[in-house]
Amino acid sequence: MPQFPAGRAVVRATVRRVIRTERLALRLLTADDVDAFVAYRSDPVTRRWMGVSAPPTPAGAAEGIARMAALGAPVEGEWFRLGIERTGDGALLGDVDFVLRTGGGIAEIGFVLVPEARGHGYASEAAGALVDHLVAAHGVHRIEASLAPDNWASMRVLESTGMTFEAIARQAYLLEGVWEDDLRYATTAADRAAWTRRHRGAPASVELVTITPDDAHVWGRLRTHHSQERFVATMAMSWRDALFPETFQEVLAVPWLRGVLADGECAAFVMLSETHGSRDGWYLWRLLVDRMHQRRGIGGAAVRAVADELRAAGVPRLFTSYVDGPGTPGPFYAGLGFVPTGETIDDEIELVLELA
Repeated sequence: MPQFPAGRAVVRATVRRVIRTERLALRLLTADDVDAFVAYRSDPVTRRWMGVSAPPTPAGAAEGIARMAALGAPVEGEWFRLGIERTGDGALLGDVDFVLRTGGGIAEIGFVLVPEARGHGYASEAAGALVDHLVAAHGVHRIEASLAPDNWASMRVLESTGMTFEAIARQAYLLEGVWEDDLRYATTAADRAAWTRRHRGAPASVELVTITPDDAHVWGRLRTHHSQERFVATMAMSWRDALFPETFQEVLAVPWLRGVLADGECAAFVMLSETHGSRDGWYLWRLLVDRMHQRRGIGGAAVRAVADELRAAGVPRLFTSYVDGPGTPGPFYAGLGFVPTGETIDDEIELVLELA
């Protein structure tokens, strides 16, 4: 029987059984995985986000894998690791890690993927399965994760599991002798359940409605993912800009705000300006789809509804602009018929949709 460190309790729920998803199996690593493990954890990008400068050695990897196999179950306060295996071909795609905080109830997770497997949803699938396992098998009620403030890819993975941004801990992580900021994400068992129960399909109806003093506080609760705030202003910023409108080409913006109901639920927000400098047309100033309603086609339906209203009112064109970069909304607008004007607005790419 394995000997455990003094003062630490072995959590009874074992992980010897494989945790399976549609495409993956989360399993204990074996001696046969040492070479692959060393290879993908030696990747410079992986080491950067993990905050380690030296790659693992085969001897160190073998020792760690042997210890996990001997334990067979996590120990409170000690990181435990499972390999991510693709069931179709048995390829090792990376690993997920977790630690159960002493006293129980709280766990922290991490994940690593081989470079060639990134961008296919494997990390999201594995992380989501791990969260569900921690809740079901270990009674965890809160799951946490920390990462570098510019690790956008990992933010999107965490957000895909329903985790939300909570705080930036200033100079809380020591990296090679330098204190760095640490971004904190978390979810609870109840939040995870709500996330998995959320509506996924396209709504039967999408309706633009007037925002009133009586319900403005409800619309103010709409929230996008933290990683999307590079491209989408928060509701607080939209309220501010509507109250104190800016000028463009010496013409004052005239805010036009609408809430978006999807099957009767508050799901999104749009704000336009009835002016756009010297140009003849309106400007799509803000579009925010709540994180719980994304990927349902609501944003596109809202913009089409706006275009229909403006067209009926005789407005000739609708302008907008966006920030370029990974995760940019450019393809979204292109799919709605917007085309570049060749101009930029404060380093944003300007687009136009002809309504005539």
